[in-house]
Amino acid sequence: MRFAESIGGLTGERRLHFYEVLAHNLTDAIRGIWSNSGVGDAEKVERMKWVNEVMHRVTAKVYVLRLNTHAWTETDFEDMLLGYIQSHPGIASDIGWAVRSSYRTVTGEEMG
Repeated sequence: MRFAESIGGLTGERRLHFYEVLAHNLTDAIRGIWSNSGVGDAEKVERMKWVNEVMHRVTAKVYVLRLNTHAWTETDFEDMLLGYIQSHPGIASDIGWAVRSSYRTVTGEEMG
């Protein structure tokens, strides 16, 4: 995934829209986690916890973009995402799906 490059290349309005759609898609990812019969309850809770942490940061990013409160680069955001995925690799596919799907919704293209 070329997150920083792809998202950083969007106009300000499209970048904001991407993060708004990403927040929505992360809620869908959490629904997918809790309905996954192939994953035990303790693992579901862990995955939902980590995806919720990502959601917390996404909503903070929307605020920062709307009000331009401080610099928060897409590289910094990507590093944070990768850190959460490293902390709990079970969320990698859920986060990847949410990011790619959000990008496709906003641009009509696949993420490079």
